[in-house]
Amino acid sequence: MARVTLNDPVGTVTATGQRRLPALWRILPLAFYLLAFSLVRGDLARLPGSVTDLSLHLYFGAMALYVGGMFAYFAFFAYRAEAFRWLGVALVAPGAAIHLTAIISRGFADGHYPLANMYEYSSMLALVAVTVFLLMTVRWPVASLGGGVALFVVVALMGIGYGLYQSPEPLVPALQSYWLKIHVSSMMASSGILVSSFVFAALYLVKDRSASVKSWLNGSGIAARLPSLETLDRLTFRAILLGFPIWTFGTMAGAVWGEHAWGRWWGWDPKETWAAITWIIYAIYLHAHSLRAWRGRRTALIATAGFISIMITLYAVNLWIVGLHSYAKGAG
Repeated sequence: MARVTLNDPVGTVTATGQRRLPALWRILPLAFYLLAFSLVRGDLARLPGSVTDLSLHLYFGAMALYVGGMFAYFAFFAYRAEAFRWLGVALVAPGAAIHLTAIISRGFADGHYPLANMYEYSSMLALVAVTVFLLMTVRWPVASLGGGVALFVVVALMGIGYGLYQSPEPLVPALQSYWLKIHVSSMMASSGILVSSFVFAALYLVKDRSASVKSWLNGSGIAARLPSLETLDRLTFRAILLGFPIWTFGTMAGAVWGEHAWGRWWGWDPKETWAAITWIIYAIYLHAHSLRAWRGRRTALIATAGFISIMITLYAVNLWIVGLHSYAKGAG
């Protein structure tokens, strides 16, 4: 069984031994597959009349597989057994396919592009975050060490999404535009990518804090199992380097849509303001990262601040601040 060395550079793993998985772990994927199937079996029998229920139950099925994958990745983090990593992939990859099916079926239930309220936003955000994480582990296998934390964040987002669930409903007039697909899709894609950057930035801060003799993390097994600070910094940087241009494009597309819908490019609406604040934070990150004296804990803190700003932009503004984007919370 392959193990990952603690100081692997980005993109490499080193095989150092073989070990078989316990029998319980080997049958774990089947148990979660059966759980996911049991959630949707009744809806499949009633198609095509229960698309709304099917979409929601597929959502739960994907969440169940993500939870199983989270445990597998935490086991991989603890034991460095390569089979645990593949076990995580065997649960999360089908979960992402089921999740995509849930979003597509939600679109059929809505009768329009399924990005019109907070439940649909959260679902799409979680799917993008999962997809980005899987792609990062293909390109840089050492990123799998953050899989447990990444999937915990994804499951939390899906839990928040379900808490904000809205039944399928027609689009409000402001959303009846092809710009919905362009603007909102790009914002969700960039947000999902930047969620991955937050995971690695948070792990960087944990690893960095463990170096202090005053920290309870000093000498702990958790910190010792994390990749090197340089590796975590690179993973954070590369995720932001990909997500930032897409956020920039999405913000610009929103300005164009605003001119079409409301007759102005920019109006300092709360949503627009926080989108701009988020853009500024990540622009500061990229500038700071280019300065060797700032690279490290400071840039990790900036990346964490950017994630908090994204959460404010996507959730707090829509739910608690009245503005032109308040329709995103749904009708009730």
